[in-house]
Amino acid sequence: MGAPAMPSDGRSRSEAMQASDDHDLIVRLYHEENPRLVRYFHRNSVSRAEADELAQETFLRFVRSGTARMLSSPQGYLRRIATNLLRDWADRSSTRVDKLKSPISDAAEIPVHGDPHRALAARDDLAFCDKLLLDLDPIDREIFLLNRVDGYSFRDIGKRIGLSEWAVKRKMLKTLDHLMTRMANR
Repeated sequence: MGAPAMPSDGRSRSEAMQASDDHDLIVRLYHEENPRLVRYFHRNSVSRAEADELAQETFLRFVRSGTARMLSSPQGYLRRIATNLLRDWADRSSTRVDKLKSPISDAAEIPVHGDPHRALAARDDLAFCDKLLLDLDPIDREIFLLNRVDGYSFRDIGKRIGLSEWAVKRKMLKTLDHLMTRMANR
């Protein structure tokens, strides 16, 4: 057996071996860290599908940085990238939260006059919404009502209850998701 053949792309043998080592490291890290990253994103109120996408984006940014071999703790760098991506996602999501309709905001559109069957259905919807709100964690309920009924911003709610704006957004997304799921499964 002789020495490995020279790479055909113009790289030296040592460059080719280094690239192969980097590839092996990234594959190993992916298998070890991807499930942790998905759980991290999912624990932070990100849907399963979005958690998978954010984990992929984390690795894409990691690979593009070209620092795999230079880092003493690539896992720490992956977590930093994931944290930054989660913050970016939360900022983008806050726009989505503002635009999402909820059972309570839909209740404002109930016609006062008109079809008695619609009025009865609307009353049933409101009673169900009241029950859903009472089932929420008290802090989640307060955040929801302050934002959707009283019109407070996430920043103002955070100051009022002692949470960061980001934590308020996250709780609001989780609450809206819960309410919409319960309404859909009604």
